[in-house]
Amino acid sequence: MRKKPAALKLLQSGVDLLTIQASLGHAQVATTHRYAAADVEMMRKGLEKARVAGDLGVRFRPNDAVLQLLNSI
Repeated sequence: MRKKPAALKLLQSGVDLLTIQASLGHAQVATTHRYAAADVEMMRKGLEKARVAGDLGVRFRPNDAVLQLLNSI
């Protein structure tokens, strides 16, 4: 099994991206953000916590006034 990068361990422990960026000396938060985007398990848990996993709810359906406005643009 591969060893997890420090940034990923910190993210999974609940440390925010800006703190990780500063701690690891990343020049940009985008560098640190790659680890969050790569961690599918963390995303799955976040969706479950937000109670949207498997249930996306009601889909937005614009009414006639919204459609008319969009068509006029």
